[in-house]
Amino acid sequence: MTPSEESANEQSICIGCGLCCDGTVVTHLAVRDESDLGAPLRGLGVEIIAAADPPVFELPCPAVCDGVCTIHSLHRPSACEQFECKLSRAVLDGEVSPEEARSVISATLGSREQVRAGLLNEAVLQEMLTAYFRIGD
Repeated sequence: MTPSEESANEQSICIGCGLCCDGTVVTHLAVRDESDLGAPLRGLGVEIIAAADPPVFELPCPAVCDGVCTIHSLHRPSACEQFECKLSRAVLDGEVSPEEARSVISATLGSREQVRAGLLNEAVLQEMLTAYFRIGD
């Protein structure tokens, strides 16, 4: 990894987040076709739901581990390369610091776990996802 790549990884709020990959932000990911899915995901058993328009596959993505894409440098679907959540855009635009963004991510992950444990109303999590992560909401 080059020094500039290391610096980018240190600044990237995506590393360790994975909310867009694990089914929290969205439940399915659109692909153009089988070639867009790529061999790494097919090797992990991902199947396209061709009846959907556009074709999709169900999340969580089996290539994400602890918020990190394990096939990032191999072949990701084009939607993965193009997706940028509201929070990431705010960091890139200088509106939110990486530290503040990581705090939002941590709070969101914590809220998700509380929802799963039945300790928090799902509406609270959905508000966070809409405010910080979903595009077009």
